[in-house]
Parts: sequence; structure tokens; C-alpha cells
Amino acid sequence: MKEIGLVKKIKGNKAVVEIQRHVACGDCHACDVGKDKSTMKTEAKNEAHAKVGDAVAVEMEFGNLMRVSAIVYGIPLIAFFIGCFAGYYLAPSLGWDSTYSAFVTGIVLTAITFLMIRFMDRKGAFKDKRYAPVVTEVLGKEALEALKTDLKNTQQDCKSHF
Repeated sequence: MKEIGLVKKIKGNKAVVEIQRHVACGDCHACDVGKDKSTMKTEAKNEAHAKVGDAVAVEMEFGNLMRVSAIVYGIPLIAFFIGCFAGYYLAPSLGWDSTYSAFVTGIVLTAITFLMIRFMDRKGAFKDKRYAPVVTEVLGKEALEALKTDLKNTQQDCKSHF
């Protein structure tokens, strides 16, 4: 997966890159979570030796992206189903309603799984080099100007939605 972004800060051998959100995700409203709805920031290994203000290409291998997605989405989904089955079959022995218990235990186990993944991420369990994005090339002045124009237009589009 290749994205184009703007280097905002250099931290040793890593670059903090501001990446424009795609038009395809514009209608899902997930971008409402952050203060700037049109961009996201990521820390990437700076193999291209980019400097602050450079337009860069940031890449992550597709296979690794799928592994990360499986961890973040697949494991909680499996936990939800396990919680539902456990709640459904254990509830009658406790005198509870099977249907509601299944739903509640599924949600609780999913929440616990999300919290565990977040805790592990903050402790550095997923800091493996395979999962890190990489700045692969510094783009020319034309790409920088196009990126700045796109960022400005996308910010205006996000503001006009709300």
C-alpha cells in the first residue's frame, strides 16, 4: 500500500508524516474522531532521508497490512463469537436468559480483547519492523504543490459536510 504525505517532523531515523485521507473514506465519518478531519499522522522509518516539508511516498507491504488488520479486527470478532457461544450455553446453568447473556458476554469479551490489543500495542508488542510504514522516496516539487492543494481542498470538503 502506497500513500503520499508531507513530512512534519524528524525524530532520529523516523519521520512523522501527515497523510491525506482518501476520498473513498469521506462518507464513513470515521475521520470525525480527530481534530483535523482530512489528514492523519503516522511515524515511518525514513529510508529516503526526507527532510521536514518534503512530499514523500510512504509504503507498507500489503501482506503485513493484512496481518495487522487481522489482529485488530479478526481477533476481536473471534472473541465476540466465543463470548456469544459461552454466554448462550452457560447462562441456563446460572438461571439467566440465554439470548441476552450471549450478547452481553460477546460484547464484554470483545471489549476486553480490544483493551488487550491496545495495551500490547502501547507496550511495543507490534513494533516489529515488518509492521512499520517506510518512507520510500522523496517526491518532486510538483508533487508537493499538488499535495498541498489536495490537503486544502479536502479540509474544505470535510468542513462543508458538517
